[in-house]
Amino acid sequence: MQKKLENFLKDKKAKYKIIEHRKVYTAWDSAATQHINIKTVAKTLLVKADNDYYFVVLSANKKLDINKLKKVINKERKKEDLKAIKKISLCSETVVKKKIVGKEGALSVFGSFYGYKTFVDSLLMKQKKINLNAGSFIESLEMTPAQYKKIEKLIIGSFSK
Repeated sequence: MQKKLENFLKDKKAKYKIIEHRKVYTAWDSAATQHINIKTVAKTLLVKADNDYYFVVLSANKKLDINKLKKVINKERKKEDLKAIKKISLCSETVVKKKIVGKEGALSVFGSFYGYKTFVDSLLMKQKKINLNAGSFIESLEMTPAQYKKIEKLIIGSFSK
């Protein structure tokens, strides 16, 4: 795990377990390698909503429903007196690499670590334990959804299909 991320978690007094595994590039491979249920594995996406960027976290066995996400983001923006967004798009690996310090495809689930808001799908938060990307291709973090919520200011909504 990156030292900066490790310090971030330490500062938050996070309770987690580091799981080392063979090099994987997808959440599906991570689940297979660790012999765990795919619905407990989180995948992280970076999305561009008009001119803003957000981290979006959902179970690896689900697909993102852009229209549902748009509603969740706009509900949050309304609370903050911000205008509604019109367009959402998934960021390419090139944009992820440019916007986020680190390797492409190795996005951790902590948007605040990078200065972004984190939206998480409610289905992932219903699991007993969740398996999160540690910002590395060879390590994952295991923690409870309650612990994740405690250390990251999550905006929870329903946007998977």
